[in-house]
Amino acid sequence: MNYALPRGELDTLFAGPQSVTSEQRRELAELIVERLRQVHGERLLAVAMYGSTARDGDGPYSDIELWAVLDDDALGADYDETLEWVHGRGKAELNLMSRTAIEAYARDVDEGWALSHGQFVHARALWIAPDHGALVETLRSLAAHPNDEAVDAALAEIVVGELYELVGKLRNRYARKPLSLLACEFAQHLACLIGLAERHVFASSGTMFDEAADLPGPDGAAQLFGLVGQGDLRDEVVLTMAVERVWTGLEEWAHAASLNQALELRCAATER
Repeated sequence: MNYALPRGELDTLFAGPQSVTSEQRRELAELIVERLRQVHGERLLAVAMYGSTARDGDGPYSDIELWAVLDDDALGADYDETLEWVHGRGKAELNLMSRTAIEAYARDVDEGWALSHGQFVHARALWIAPDHGALVETLRSLAAHPNDEAVDAALAEIVVGELYELVGKLRNRYARKPLSLLACEFAQHLACLIGLAERHVFASSGTMFDEAADLPGPDGAAQLFGLVGQGDLRDEVVLTMAVERVWTGLEEWAHAASLNQALELRCAATER
């Protein structure tokens, strides 16, 4: 899609992000909304901002993150496109989707739900078409109240598909991946596990470990989040013990979270 907006060139791209004020960033967001309205007219239903700019937590080098909803008749009920471009001093990202597609995405539950669905839960509406005033709140509600069975399946996938595998790599002393990277990956998946179990959407990836540490989790989770969040990754013995402690505590945590049935189904060698 062609936007009549500032665009970067190779020299501005490789100069990297340049300092932009919050006011300048919001002015550019308004230009994007205006251009969307010009291009799509009455078929544009809503535009919202998410990320640090929506939370008034943006810094001089933050990017602009938006999503926009089109009527299904505009480009098809399954339309889903992500547009990213450098606008000269920074980057803008726009997720442009049909109403059917974006509602399906808001309902979707996977291992990254606690991070990905912040774009709905923490969204700030920039423009809403007449007669669609509840659309942003509808998407927020769909994202914040996931289906329980889908949640259990995603939790089981994190435990079996991610954490179990990472513990195996941890115990392989000849593993090529450094222990520090394994511990970081384990902590990221663990945070997503805890967030999803508590139906808690993180404000950002930067605050994920702090937020997860305050939620009910397996024994040792807060210690591991502290080590990774502070970058204290040099002592391999401490890191190994921290990950193993969490893994040991996962059994009791999973039982308390009533995950046994979902885990048994995920472990069985049958179609799910």
